Amino acid sequence: MINFFRRIRKKLADDNQFFKYWRYAIGEIVLVVVGILIALQINNWNEKIKTQENVQAQLTNLIGAIESDVKSYEHLLAQEGFRLHAVKYLLGLAEEEILIYEYDYHKFPNNQWSFMWDKPIPEEYDEEYIRTCLSVLDNGPAGSIINESAISEFNSTGLFSSLKNEELKKKINEYYIYTDTRYVGRSWEYKLDISLQIRDFLLDQHQIDSRRVRDVKGIIELFKNDTVITSKLHILLDNISWSCQTFLNSRQKALQVLEDIKAELQST
Repeated sequence: MINFFRRIRKKLADDNQFFKYWRYAIGEIVLVVVGILIALQINNWNEKIKTQENVQAQLTNLIGAIESDVKSYEHLLAQEGFRLHAVKYLLGLAEEEILIYEYDYHKFPNNQWSFMWDKPIPEEYDEEYIRTCLSVLDNGPAGSIINESAISEFNSTGLFSSLKNEELKKKINEYYIYTDTRYVGRSWEYKLDISLQIRDFLLDQHQIDSRRVRDVKGIIELFKNDTVITSKLHILLDNISWSCQTFLNSRQKALQVLEDIKAELQST
């Protein structure tokens, strides 16, 4: 075998072809390296395209989630708007001074709580409306408000960091930070508990079921004479007003983020 390679080397030396084959070998190596680099570049390019397609798919999922948030806000606005008027009405009958609250559920389109009361809101004493007002005292928001499944998936896949539009990324983060600080934690749980406190107080202290009131005149007289009940109603009214304004703000932020996400998808 050694003699075989010696003969090849001698022939190349005798024919003066060594440099010719050396240049050929170098050329082959260069072509292979260039081919590998081109293949890597094409692969990277394809990966970037695939990543951007996945980012767009995640943004589309996010649109669906935030649109469901908007529907939740609208339902809750109708619910809390009705309760706001109900508590104001009861406090008015109890001859309590009431702060001016700007939110008016009649101004909000498609009031979903019209099944509770589909007539004009009475200004004077109305026993049927009083019963309706009492029945919704403890009917505050419950359960999860925000659909976080899409943003959780967006983050867990690592694709959120691949979103190139930094301004859009900032707005999405701000939206979820805002909702997390409003609807998660002890503060939100306390606000939900306020509604139950009045129901439990009436039941425990006065044996009155707010959902099944027979003596309407008697309960209005009770409200007039029991400062504990009226103070709880004032606290409830403040919390409902806060909820209405928060739902309005959340809805506005959600609609703005939706507009920005759709603009991003259209531009890519």
